Amino acid sequence: MEKIKALEKILIYDRIIRFNIDLLTGIKAEIKADAEETKILSESFLEEEGIEYIKSFLRDVENEFIKSLDELLDHIYDKYELFNVDITFLSSIPEEVGRDIDRLKLIEDLNNNLARLSGMLGKACHVDSKDKGIEVILTPFRVYCELINHAIEFNKRFENI
Repeated sequence: MEKIKALEKILIYDRIIRFNIDLLTGIKAEIKADAEETKILSESFLEEEGIEYIKSFLRDVENEFIKSLDELLDHIYDKYELFNVDITFLSSIPEEVGRDIDRLKLIEDLNNNLARLSGMLGKACHVDSKDKGIEVILTPFRVYCELINHAIEFNKRFENI
């Protein structure tokens, strides 16, 4: 029975890691185009104050969010590689595999980093402005924030398998 539980944990963690890699890679692929579109839309629809707010937000996205996203993807790939090496090496000892997976704290670590990314998009997710135009123009970034938050909740469901 121990082997079946270890196998279940391995399969779940493997899928969760790959799901999160795919999600973050997809966001990374789209965010640059969305940033450019957001800049154009803000210049077309907003007053100077709103344009400056959007420019400030986009600078943060370019300087902090994308850099952190790249760092997180590298971190996940490193952990995934370690996970796969450990699983291969310890595959004949199911109780060691289970302990090693717990030691890596893959989901906890992943969720902490995802929460940090979500926080970086906070300006988009929680617009304090009374300008509805800013809120609407930042919609793609609110979608990313929600996707990341849903990924965190999804990961939590499987954390204690």
